Amino acid sequence: MRRVPKNYILQKSCLILICFTICIIYLTLPEKTPTPNLEETPVRTVRGVIVTLIRSANRSIFLTINMIHSITQFYPNNGTFLYPLIIFHEEDLTSVMRQQILSCVLKSNGTINISFALVNFNTSISPNTGSRPEKPIGYRLMCRFWTYDVFYHPAIIQGKYEYLMRMDDDSYFSDRIKKDPFLYMDSRRLDYMYRSTYKESAYPLYSILKPILKRKYVHITCIYNNFFMIRLKWYYESPRVQNFVNELIKDNLILREYIGDGCIHGAMLHVDRRHVRVEHVRNIPYGHNYHVMPTGYQQWKFQEVNDFHEVIHKSCEQLTVLKGIQGKVTHIKMS
Repeated sequence: MRRVPKNYILQKSCLILICFTICIIYLTLPEKTPTPNLEETPVRTVRGVIVTLIRSANRSIFLTINMIHSITQFYPNNGTFLYPLIIFHEEDLTSVMRQQILSCVLKSNGTINISFALVNFNTSISPNTGSRPEKPIGYRLMCRFWTYDVFYHPAIIQGKYEYLMRMDDDSYFSDRIKKDPFLYMDSRRLDYMYRSTYKESAYPLYSILKPILKRKYVHITCIYNNFFMIRLKWYYESPRVQNFVNELIKDNLILREYIGDGCIHGAMLHVDRRHVRVEHVRNIPYGHNYHVMPTGYQQWKFQEVNDFHEVIHKSCEQLTVLKGIQGKVTHIKMS
């Protein structure tokens, strides 16, 4: 009988032992968690709202339709529009005007949620003598609205929104926006975001700001706030902002003296400059009437193009914007 070499038996025993050890280790390993697919990771939902204040006039209705078309056309919504639009208006806005807006907008995009909210601009206050007579009480009420009223309107309070975006009736996005501004603002934890600035006398502000800031000289950069975005929690909970705004509102100073809401927003940022997180963005292609602000440009440029307003009555069928720094009139058919 042939004898098996001892080294062969030893090698075979070692091999069996190794296999047995591997099996034991494998069976005792914890279950592996599958690697998440980054493309499938859900993005945090942001409670944002877009708001506008319109006049009860046919021209404002045409402009509002055009503005909403620019949102549905150029805002990055991935097919489903996530953010509601609230149209603030006075009591003389008729049901026919409302239906005109809805029918023109919803036929091209049925996913946007539009609601109407009444504002009360009745007041017995008169401007002080010599206080910018070219700025009537109606205009001053509008400035108060964008400084105070809109933030405490039941439509905003009850909506429990995190962020608010202003778009005037004669504003528009002029090209595709690459990043969702609400998500961008949230990801960077910004309190305020704006597109441009402008210059305007704000003399009545200084009597309030000097004691608040404890300075003899104060300089304010006025925000071009026909478009702005704000984190509402910052507005409500910043003691410095609330103290400043309350000084404007009490005794109706904001109505008796003309103070532009853009300069007021600039002052809000200034009084809270050590805490507020603010960004001057350049990547939102935006226009307001004849003021164009294409992507990459820091400041607005005035381009008077008569064709823009001559065709705005066709806004139900087409979107009209001024594109580029030259303000080229561009029409986009809305289906």
